[in-house]
Amino acid sequence: MQDKLHSLSDWAKKNKTHIFMTVIIYQIAILAIGLVNFPYMDDTVRQTVGNTDFGSTYSRWGSEISSWFLQGSRHLTDMGLFTHILTGLILAASSIIVVYILNNKSVRFLPLVVSTLIGLNPWFLQSISFRFDSPYMAMSILFSVIPFLWWERKQSSFLIISIVSIFMMCNTYQASSGIYILMVLALSLKTLLAGGKMLVALKKVLLAATSYITAMGLYFVETKFNPELANRGSNVVIARLKDIPKTLFVNSQMYLNRIFEQSIKVWIVLFICLILLFIVFSVVNAKIHPFKSFLFIVLYLILGSILSYGVFLIFPEKLALAAPRYAYGFGIFTSITFILLLENKLSPLVINITVRGIVSLFCFYLLSFPFVYASSLFYQKEAFERQSVMLAMTLKNFVTTDTKEVHATMLFKDSPVFNNTMQNYPILQEMVPPNSAIFFPNQVLFKTYTGMGIVIQPFDFASFDKEQSELKSTDYYYDIYEKDKELYIVMK
Repeated sequence: MQDKLHSLSDWAKKNKTHIFMTVIIYQIAILAIGLVNFPYMDDTVRQTVGNTDFGSTYSRWGSEISSWFLQGSRHLTDMGLFTHILTGLILAASSIIVVYILNNKSVRFLPLVVSTLIGLNPWFLQSISFRFDSPYMAMSILFSVIPFLWWERKQSSFLIISIVSIFMMCNTYQASSGIYILMVLALSLKTLLAGGKMLVALKKVLLAATSYITAMGLYFVETKFNPELANRGSNVVIARLKDIPKTLFVNSQMYLNRIFEQSIKVWIVLFICLILLFIVFSVVNAKIHPFKSFLFIVLYLILGSILSYGVFLIFPEKLALAAPRYAYGFGIFTSITFILLLENKLSPLVINITVRGIVSLFCFYLLSFPFVYASSLFYQKEAFERQSVMLAMTLKNFVTTDTKEVHATMLFKDSPVFNNTMQNYPILQEMVPPNSAIFFPNQVLFKTYTGMGIVIQPFDFASFDKEQSELKSTDYYYDIYEKDKELYIVMK
């Protein structure tokens, strides 16, 4: 044990510059989001109430217990940037492990930069935004890749560690359920292209599949002891056995279409270029027949792109349509594939420079997006705060103990800066909560910013009778009517 620790220490010292660079990339991007201090979705309640409910509501008991340990209490408080810093460290560890495994136990500059897309791809940024959840969501990625440190060791060790890790992944964030599969596919492809025996690769795949199915079965049994999980409705329902083939086909098509729709043109063009380069250089450098290597590569690309969606493939509910954070497996598939591309011998020099240049450009566009996202959160939050205070200053004159209800056609307008940014990045519409929505998180934010303990109910202005109501106030932003001791806010 002491020798292993000594070897790890020597390896870390030897590669400290590359390790430090990976940590810094993650910290800069994640802190840009964290400094906005945007109370993201579930954060709005946890900030004011301190509840956890990771376990009872989402069956993420790993997150639940970890949050108790991290807080030192079962009552949560906002720990500020600490959780974001911790998230960055966990994701950096995951990226380093992936590169170490795929690049034959070595780490190099550009593959490490590409590996940061594991945690900083556009579809995972929502997960990073959660001030309370993000470390545990990041842990789900770490649990998914840790077993592969034992990929070349005893089968029993890999089997046991895989079962434990996958089970813990499910208990931290189930959207990572495709990552383990991606690593198996990538390592199997490496083995086959290097001239390894098909039987050896197949045995590894079967061992990994046994681990995966066993862990998923254990998690399925665990969920049966959680009756509250049923309250989430169709989000947790698995397709019936006879419907699984159809569900797989529909979800695969939906998933890939969604990724395409949410990507900007430059991402798509560079991605296609790099995939073509991956195919060409993988075939050229393979130690098997070109036709056979081509088939293996195409099979990897098809299976990897689809199976990156994980267990959600057999859910009738189309979760990728609900939020981008359910589809970040594709971003990790992209990162793993381009790490494999860079492992190929790229010659002559002009080819080497061209490929690395395209990879660098792709990383630049995707790694700059977290800052665009952070900016969008900032302007949305600022617009919401300002309009909340303005509305409260007017409402305070009319809301009394006799007021039964307050209704509104919408809450507030989105930031003009955000609307402009969204023209370039359509995915932001799915990532940044709209200020206009009269839904629970915005209700909590309004109460927090204004101190007014009112609940605003939505109503349809088309069916509103202004003639039977009293106009209490009118200005540039809204009209306020009163009828039967109920207030109606008509946003302009």
